[in-house]
Amino acid sequence: MATGIIAGLSAVAATIATPTGLTAFGVWLGLVDEPLIVTVAPMLDKLATVCGTISGMTYFYAVRKKRQTAKQSAPDHSAPSD
Repeated sequence: MATGIIAGLSAVAATIATPTGLTAFGVWLGLVDEPLIVTVAPMLDKLATVCGTISGMTYFYAVRKKRQTAKQSAPDHSAPSD
């Protein structure tokens, strides 16, 4: 979750830090370096996607196991009692 938040913040920072005007032209020509946050933002985005996928899969696995455990421990009311 923290990785997703960091990725979102880095995307906002990259949008704000994106070179404009003559600086953008200088980056395009290779005369001026691109800001680090603009370079790192795609990496953080991919990291957030992978972490979110793992987190979601783990959550659904835990829910499934919880339901299976609940089914196994529930009393069987279909059998006649003596």
